[in-house]
Amino acid sequence: MNAHPDKFKISSTPAVGAIFSCIGRNHVGIVIGWDGTNITIQEGNLDGKTNSFAEAKKDWHTVTYTLSQFVSICHGVEFAIPI
Repeated sequence: MNAHPDKFKISSTPAVGAIFSCIGRNHVGIVIGWDGTNITIQEGNLDGKTNSFAEAKKDWHTVTYTLSQFVSICHGVEFAIPI
């Protein structure tokens, strides 16, 4: 998450359009909604396998959590917010 500090700000607070990184899971996705309490994300590779592109297109979802739920699921999370 330290690449391109001129293009992204690292934060513990999400923003729409940010990329998230789950610290405890080595997992990433995108924030598509944030209302100050609830975060909506899109993420893929839910089966933990290396898939073909055709398989990967089916292996994703959109889900909403409270921020505290999401942080707990990720065992910590960082957001790379475009600047």
